[in-house]
Formats: sequence, structure tokens, C-alpha cells
Amino acid sequence: MGRRRQRSWVEARALIQRAGREYLIIKPHAGDEQPWEFPGGRIRSSEPPEAALRHLCRALLGIDIHIALGQPPFDYSFGTHRVRYRYYLCGVRRREAAPPGCAEARWVLMEQLREYVFDAPTQQVVDWLLEKPQPS
Repeated sequence: MGRRRQRSWVEARALIQRAGREYLIIKPHAGDEQPWEFPGGRIRSSEPPEAALRHLCRALLGIDIHIALGQPPFDYSFGTHRVRYRYYLCGVRRREAAPPGCAEARWVLMEQLREYVFDAPTQQVVDWLLEKPQPS
């Protein structure tokens, strides 16, 4: 009997800030055509999103994060699949990310996020970050 593919799942993603102006983005796989994304990924339904995100960031980047604020979830449909995204504003407890679980990690100034290619749901979050009022 074949395994059925899951049609919906939840992903937890970290908006990791440094100095209030830089965000950490990653390329999970090598290749110029691969889009950039924020650290995180698919979580098991039995694990709370915050705990899963901490584990994912440790596995992907070798860093420990602290979650400052959760954002409202949003759903995105990829044809017949639906993903619920949970984003969290985070800080990092250890300064430098060493990407053992991804192809590349990069700190990017908020204004420079426009220069990177993201998938459609991540681009929605980037647009939100760039539109929200910044503290003076």
C-alpha cells in the first residue's frame, strides 16, 4: 500500500534580527535558481511551533534563538496543497550562524531584501517587513 502525500501542513519560520536592521536569510539547497527564505521549515503536528522552530534553527544553522513575538498565521495554497505559515520575530543567542543544514546563510539589511528572490509566500512577508513603520 502506497503512502499518501500530505495535502496540508504547518511551517514555522524565524525572522531573526540583528542590530534591528538586518535579517538572516538562507538558501536551503545549492544552486542559483533556488529562492532564498527565512530559517525554519515544516513541523510535526505533535510539536508546538515555537519548540519546532528552535530545533530547526539549531539543526539548520547551529544557533539558539529566542522568540520575541509571534505573528498571526497565514495560509498559502500551492495548487492542491495548503501550507499554514507561522512566523516569529526572533533574536539569536549566539552571533554567527554556521549553516550545517543549509547551503548558505546571509545577514541582509532590511532594505536589501528587495534584491533577493524569494518564493511567493516568503515574498509576502518581505513586503510586510518593508512596509511596516520603522522606529525612529
